[in-house]
Amino acid sequence: MDPRRPALQIGRIGQLHLVAGPAEFTIVAGLRLRRTVAEELGVPLENVFVQGYANAHSQYVTTPEEYDSQQYEGGSTLCGRYTLHAYQQEFGKLAAALRTGKDIHHGPTPRDLSGHQLNFQTGVVFDSPPLMTEFGDVLEEPEERYARGERVTVVFVTGHPRNNLRRGGTFLEVQRRVGDRWVRHADDGDWATRYRWARTCGATSKATVTWDVPQNTPAGSYRVVHFGDWKHGWNGRITAFSGTSRAFIVS
Repeated sequence: MDPRRPALQIGRIGQLHLVAGPAEFTIVAGLRLRRTVAEELGVPLENVFVQGYANAHSQYVTTPEEYDSQQYEGGSTLCGRYTLHAYQQEFGKLAAALRTGKDIHHGPTPRDLSGHQLNFQTGVVFDSPPLMTEFGDVLEEPEERYARGERVTVVFVTGHPRNNLRRGGTFLEVQRRVGDRWVRHADDGDWATRYRWARTCGATSKATVTWDVPQNTPAGSYRVVHFGDWKHGWNGRITAFSGTSRAFIVS
């Protein structure tokens, strides 16, 4: 987000109004801003909240009195003594438009600075499985049987997770056998599962998947599946793979 063109928004969810500003508001500055918006909207003060750090961060917003004292917050208010007044003015305009249903111009479009961000993390160079193994191979199989409340642990040969963050997907599944099919029972979004990645030597990695079997888990046959991606050292191609543990019983 372009810090020279901060975005201001008011969001309404039922009776709740969120005043979204790209800064950190002090308690009193936030209270004054809430009062401005509540009065313009004609709603109770308790129905208006300030949501800071919205879309950008332009340091602090303080009251004129706090700015004059030049303590930490006042000294970090970059746009001067009347920064809060400017926010009150502009959020007041937004509140008036929200109340009347009037369309307002969205203003200048902030510059896209995503290509100018510094990144101090080195990229993934390549991945390699340990000797005599392949990606997805199981290094540590689960026990044959578990009781509810016990921990299942499976270790796989894997690649670097930054090859594919699997947004909207998963690095693991705990699958349960239903008839002649394996169906998903849990994944990496469940509290009972954990996925831990670690480099073991050079470009080799292992993924440790654990599942703390909940007390309400149905008895039956289960297995753990790991999904990963590895990067080729010569051409940089990223290839998906999966690995599956042996089945085990929960009783």
